[in-house]
Amino acid sequence: MTAAVAELEDGLGTLAGTGNLLRFQLRRSRLYLLGWLAGLAGGTWLVAQSFPGLYPDAAGREAYALTVNTPAMRSMTGPETYIEAYGASTGAMFAHQMILWTGTLTAVMFLLLVTRLTRADEETSRSEVFRANPIGRRADLAAALLLAGLAAVALGALMALAVAALPGGQDGSAILFGLAHTAIAVLFAGVAAVTAQLASFASTANGLAFAVIGWSAFTAGVGNAQENWAVWLSPVGWAQETFVYTPDQRWWPLAFAGIVAVLTVWLAFALVTHRDFGQGMMAARLGRAEAKPGLNSATALTFRLTKGVFWAGIITMLLLGAAYGSVLGGADDMLEGLSETERAVLERGGSSIEENITATFVALNGLFASLFGLLIVGRARKEETQGRGELIAAGAVPRSGWPGSYLPAALWAATAATVVAGVFLGLGGASSLGDGSYFATGLWASLLQLPAVWALTAFAFAAFAWLPRLGWLRWLAWVWLFIVLYFATLLELPEWAQAVSPFHHLAAYPAEDVDWLSAALVTAAALALAALGYAGARRRDLSFN
Repeated sequence: MTAAVAELEDGLGTLAGTGNLLRFQLRRSRLYLLGWLAGLAGGTWLVAQSFPGLYPDAAGREAYALTVNTPAMRSMTGPETYIEAYGASTGAMFAHQMILWTGTLTAVMFLLLVTRLTRADEETSRSEVFRANPIGRRADLAAALLLAGLAAVALGALMALAVAALPGGQDGSAILFGLAHTAIAVLFAGVAAVTAQLASFASTANGLAFAVIGWSAFTAGVGNAQENWAVWLSPVGWAQETFVYTPDQRWWPLAFAGIVAVLTVWLAFALVTHRDFGQGMMAARLGRAEAKPGLNSATALTFRLTKGVFWAGIITMLLLGAAYGSVLGGADDMLEGLSETERAVLERGGSSIEENITATFVALNGLFASLFGLLIVGRARKEETQGRGELIAAGAVPRSGWPGSYLPAALWAATAATVVAGVFLGLGGASSLGDGSYFATGLWASLLQLPAVWALTAFAFAAFAWLPRLGWLRWLAWVWLFIVLYFATLLELPEWAQAVSPFHHLAAYPAEDVDWLSAALVTAAALALAALGYAGARRRDLSFN
């Protein structure tokens, strides 16, 4: 630290200029915040409105409770305490099925926000422009966290309003539901603030923070499935443990989130003064003096640059596939206590309950695996706008080599993640069911999702090629596909709305026979989107800064 900077910070403090930066960051992020807040609160409101109509009487809710009180279903929903309150409270039924998902999306929103305003700004030298003015060293971090705090309070208020009309709540249930999301938001804002100090690049910082989200979802799922202490290792699990809308409703589990949030914010502020500007606490590994022979093309370089996302996808889907497979052994418990009619619904088409659950699991795995393909497509836009791609494009490289090489890299990552998920779903299912033949069933069912994974990834590339400034389109598509897959029946979506999803057109194997014609048509759609993307990449101007 120079004498001039030390004198400035002694006079103004390391937080000097925070107010001005906060106003600027709010203006920069207004569309991001409005989109996320409207999506989370609006989606929650739509689902909350549909619940009373779908299950209007206690008898129907109690019958449904029998179908979800299994390890497999609890891993995707929440603790058994909610299930016991289904008959008395529609709100308990809603909270049980929603908090895991809305809490995870809240975490994603806030980690991306904080990383964007801290580490990404340093990486792109935007923070260097800020620091040319008389501001303190901690001002940009403080502004980012203050903005995240304001957004967290706004999200909590909107979520409380979204569920205010749900019947069957206790005193303050809606407020507690909103406060649970505020707690998750503040905690993951703190986590992102720490990872932004540790990593030298925004992608690495996001990867570390996403690992925490994965850990949170994984431990919550395992803890709820096995009804053990693992749920207390999960920030999202703390929100679930409030038992909101049940007779056992309690507020104190959120104190854990508050304590961790304070500790992470304190740690982030401590680290920011112990590192060089533009660098992270984790030293970057020195590269080779000469490139490997395999790095003799733009495509090979793209695969090398996206290796981190690739391995993040492999590890994530390995854990997810194993977790889903491990709970299949309890699927038969779902049928206990059901009438013959209810058994017939769950064993539709002559298929077993294990086959129906497998069909749902592999579709979810395919959708989650496609996330890593979308992340790689987004990396192409980042390389373009930050100027690094200009160094590659300046050479004798065709557009199919750069930025076109990001499509095969994205397809490879998404495909490998899907296959790994299928392998470990098959292994976990074979172990939990005690049936070695299930391995082939689980793997084959996963492979049949690949046409839809390719179609979604190719759509993201086409959107990047033709509409590069609208990067949110690929995330809008992914969110809509998730809604169709998970909430179509609940929201009573019309057929045309569901038909947008490529997963909707694939047979629900092994519950249904393979529909080879539909698989071929979805694959053809993926090829057409890929061709459209390459045409756009050749025609448009590249925007180097």
